[in-house]
Amino acid sequence: MTTRALTDRAANRDAGGAAAARAAAVSPTLAHRVLSLLAVVVLFQGLPTLLRAEATSRVYLSVGFGLLYGALLALAVLTVVARGERGLRRLDVAVLLAALARLGLQAAYATGSGAPPYHDDEGALVTMAARSLAAGGHVYGAHFPGAARLFQVGMTPLMDGRTADTFGYPPLSVLLTAPFGAHGMLPLPGWVPVAGLWSLGALAVTALLMFRLLPPALRPGATVLVLGVTWMFTYAREGYPVFLALPFLVVVLAGWSRIGTGARLGRAGVVSACCLGAADAAHQLAWFLSAFLLLGVLLVRRGELGRWRPALAVTARYGALAAGVFLLLNLPFLLLDGGAWLPGVLTVLTQHASPQGLGPVDVSLWLTSGSGALGLYSAAAAAALLATLVALALWPSRLAPALALLPWPAFFLSTRSTETYFVLLAPLWLVALACNERALFGAAWAWRAGPLRRRTVRLALPPLLALPALTLLLVAIATPPPFRVTATASGPRSGHTVGLSRITATLRNTGDLPLAPAFATGVNAWLDFDWRVVSGPHTVPAHGTAVYVLRRIGAPLAPNPAGPTWLQVLTDGPMTLTNQRLTITR
Repeated sequence: MTTRALTDRAANRDAGGAAAARAAAVSPTLAHRVLSLLAVVVLFQGLPTLLRAEATSRVYLSVGFGLLYGALLALAVLTVVARGERGLRRLDVAVLLAALARLGLQAAYATGSGAPPYHDDEGALVTMAARSLAAGGHVYGAHFPGAARLFQVGMTPLMDGRTADTFGYPPLSVLLTAPFGAHGMLPLPGWVPVAGLWSLGALAVTALLMFRLLPPALRPGATVLVLGVTWMFTYAREGYPVFLALPFLVVVLAGWSRIGTGARLGRAGVVSACCLGAADAAHQLAWFLSAFLLLGVLLVRRGELGRWRPALAVTARYGALAAGVFLLLNLPFLLLDGGAWLPGVLTVLTQHASPQGLGPVDVSLWLTSGSGALGLYSAAAAAALLATLVALALWPSRLAPALALLPWPAFFLSTRSTETYFVLLAPLWLVALACNERALFGAAWAWRAGPLRRRTVRLALPPLLALPALTLLLVAIATPPPFRVTATASGPRSGHTVGLSRITATLRNTGDLPLAPAFATGVNAWLDFDWRVVSGPHTVPAHGTAVYVLRRIGAPLAPNPAGPTWLQVLTDGPMTLTNQRLTITR
């Protein structure tokens, strides 16, 4: 063997040894240490701003933020130099406690007699419904038109130009809030955001439960996902009812693959079913997860037990117990509100809210002249949701580990595709992934009808399942809007700009149905409905033309300095959207 060959072999041996050494260096302890350090780093977000904001007013908060800042610096150093797993685990507990202290300080900073209790309509409507319940009034079917004025918040606009002024969620948030509101047994001052504090408390319980249930090396993930990311506090402070479902769903998803093992629920299964019922009584998003969970339990138990009858029986007992808890929490409202209860808890799903979101609906909102079939976006979402359920039945061993995530991609297609469908439930993804053994999913029963055993059929199934949703989506995008619009806007001049206070719009209905228009303007991703029709008919007849004059409610609208300002014409029956660029007269 030549000297060069010996040298090359030695070099290869050294390179292989170096690669092996690098691989060995990424040990479980190092991965745990990095995740622990990340949990410390995310807690620094916003602390300097919060500290400076209270430096001359509520000094005790500024001192608290300063002490927390120093504690986080010390924890960062200790995390890096900790000797082993035992030390890291103790530091993880300290970081979690620091995150809870940060949550408390943030809540104190955002609450005060001089601050509005809410900045969004969810907490305001929960509070109004709770006050009505405590006073002996109705919760479902009742309108609360004074919520916007009382709490100084914007309400969700509907396609017909009205606003959503009814309580449209399951009742758990109202039951918890009512004792502490006006007319309650323990009334608190009106500036205290009771619904928001309940949501923040649920956030803290979620973090503690996740920390307890996750494997030790992944426990810092609870701090990061629940208490570290900024949007969790922002939404919880506004009293979003979905946060009340989170701690219950953490219990449900931690070990869901073992529910009904041996055809028996056992104590863990009973607790899980009760938690699922409570989550369903908190927010409608839990309903969608429940459908996937029940199907997943059935498929896993069918694979374990080998027969349908015991698998169906134990799944049915689990579902019946969850439904019983849900109905028990809803019983007072069934008796109080009668027939208004069911439409009330379905309101968020059935009301035709104005389009908004981060999905394909933006194509019709901002990139084209609109859509004459806006409702098909939500139909596409429903088709995608059903297709995902079928996919879970076909490939349970592959998809079951992602069960906590499966329901939500379909919402990306809906008319109102907001980020709350995704980011607020992210902690559940980690729980379902880390607290269930993947080996249990391998034995799950998979539907394999005769044709499905052929490889070509199996390869064709995913695009076939997606085809209905994709077709509906393309039709929604391609259907032209019903109106042809010309619109001019004018208003008072301020320097070199014109504030818009009056719009004159001519609408020509090209369709075969009379349409009742509602109007909004857009200078960014949010529709502005602060316009009042001062002249013009209620409906535009089929193939007819009408002229509308709109007046601004409140201060004049500042036009978009960097792009067009749009007039958007919406109708509710059917749901349509027409976009027209405003011509601004100076």
